[in-house]
Amino acid sequence: MHQAAAFPDARPSRLRRLLEWTLVRIVLALFSTALAGGIVAQLVSDHTSGSLHHGWPSLCGGVAALAMYTLYVRLIENRRASELAIRGSLIELGLGLAGGAALVALVVAALALLGVYRFEAINAGVQGLGAAFSQMVFVGVFEELLMRAIILRLIERSLGTWLALAISSALFGLAHLPGSGMGALPFAVAVVAGGFFGAAYLVTRRLWLCIGLHTAWNFTLGSLFSISVSGREPTAGLITGSLSGPHWLTGGSYGLEGSVLTLAVLLAAGTWLLARAA
Repeated sequence: MHQAAAFPDARPSRLRRLLEWTLVRIVLALFSTALAGGIVAQLVSDHTSGSLHHGWPSLCGGVAALAMYTLYVRLIENRRASELAIRGSLIELGLGLAGGAALVALVVAALALLGVYRFEAINAGVQGLGAAFSQMVFVGVFEELLMRAIILRLIERSLGTWLALAISSALFGLAHLPGSGMGALPFAVAVVAGGFFGAAYLVTRRLWLCIGLHTAWNFTLGSLFSISVSGREPTAGLITGSLSGPHWLTGGSYGLEGSVLTLAVLLAAGTWLLARAA
């Protein structure tokens, strides 16, 4: 009797083989995570009012996206989502929040020394900082899940770290193209920012550091310094100031994320993180 006939067919099913494809996993993870976060945020928004309406939809949407990603990893990849491990999460998240705020403050301080940024006033009675922070938490969670936990991580298993980092950074830059005032320099800054956040993920192999960096960067820029974030209309934040000078320094209507100084700061910080990861 032929030896192979003594054993049952142990080959994985056609569906399981399909789910091993990197592109299939990326599409499935992106779709399920985005759908869960969006639906929950909309449902909470539809059923809340007053102060709850401004902050809770974003927070709940972020939690739903994290939960769906965890479920996807368990069901499709048959493992625990170590990139969302709780141990050390508060420390990494805190370091990210402090680091993101510090980097924005560094760029603003340097522009102030150059006479490009001028402080005008502190808006002590500004409202909505809590809601604005909640919205930036959602953005930080959502974009880091999609770009780092899904795209960078899954491409890395097929093409290696450097190609995965390059592809995810380019896609992050492309995602910011609709912003007002977008040009070659703002696009380059967005791509480098994608590399910076990707390097933060590679250092820890968890999402908390890059979520903190991303959240604090957006919140500090828009809600503390009242500067346009990725070409969006600026809103009144805690500090009011003015930018005057060449667009390659001020970023023009796109905001400081279109400044060559921001490019230099992100390049330096990203290179340091990549060195730590290596």
